[in-house]
Amino acid sequence: MNEKAPTIYDVAERAGVSIATVSRVLTGGSASSSSRTKVEEAISALGYKPSAPIRQDTRVIAMVLSPQTSPYYASMCEGATAEALRAGYLPVLYSYPDTTPIERITDDLLANKPAGALLAGFAVEQSLRQDVTRSCLLRIQQAMPLVAIGPPIEGIECARLTSDPSQCVRKSMAHLTMLGHRRIAFIGGDRSARFSNIREAAYHEEAERLGCVVRPDYVALTGVNAPAGELAINILLGSIPQKEHPTAIFAINDLVALGAIAQLHRHNIRIPEDIAIVGCDNTFFAPSLTPSLTTVDLHPRAHGRSAVAELIAAIQGSHTISFNNNVECSLVIRESCGAHLGVRQFE
Repeated sequence: MNEKAPTIYDVAERAGVSIATVSRVLTGGSASSSSRTKVEEAISALGYKPSAPIRQDTRVIAMVLSPQTSPYYASMCEGATAEALRAGYLPVLYSYPDTTPIERITDDLLANKPAGALLAGFAVEQSLRQDVTRSCLLRIQQAMPLVAIGPPIEGIECARLTSDPSQCVRKSMAHLTMLGHRRIAFIGGDRSARFSNIREAAYHEEAERLGCVVRPDYVALTGVNAPAGELAINILLGSIPQKEHPTAIFAINDLVALGAIAQLHRHNIRIPEDIAIVGCDNTFFAPSLTPSLTTVDLHPRAHGRSAVAELIAAIQGSHTISFNNNVECSLVIRESCGAHLGVRQFE
């Protein structure tokens, strides 16, 4: 019986390197001398015979986004897909669990060789491994044009589009204090994500600047989904004396606000009469909640369209583009903030 011919995966395993590294060695791409030697030795030992090299697909755009369970990224994907198809490119969605290492994503992109890549969400948001993220993005940049949606990463020169992550907090806090609120809570978020850290820091700064009550138990970093909103309400109501309960809440996104509203209803707490709430993202369900949700529109669909347009310009121009474009967010006032009740006095 003939033995199975060795594959590129066998070479990578024997050499102790990634498949992308083997591919770069085979195609004459950049690789360290040590890695190149390991790969060449593995090829010789296994008797590996490479097939014809994979050519870069000049009409495919890779879109690396957070899971589409997030309405925010689903909207961004809609805009990006529409722009790619309009320009005659095929958008290919690379959707990974949030726990996927950036190294795996990088290896997949380098192995598949799309014409360019759009990265958004956890792939560029992780705050705990910024050195690794920077290194991986530099590898991607060497192989193809790159556009990122999110906060800047030091040392990465590429086209970057975002809404200032702190601006949504500042606009919401200003609006709530204008309505008379001084006991404002911050719920949701995760310290492993940079946008969450930036928004939390902005909350603390604005609370001090606007003369709000400052206390650590007004912050509940419980996550970024609807159950996180429910948990945050239970924490606030269970740990703070009733007479000191916050009179307003900023939720880090609309999913968290959704859970918070449901839990407040269960506790027979009226919105906005007893407590006001503001979300972030202006998701499709925000106008349909009871009460309708005041929220901040970050314009993700427009981000997706603009990012792909810039990426295609770089692909067609055969050069790397580098700039930062901060898009102004918009406060969308509905019933949940209590603006229709006017300026109020709270004990």
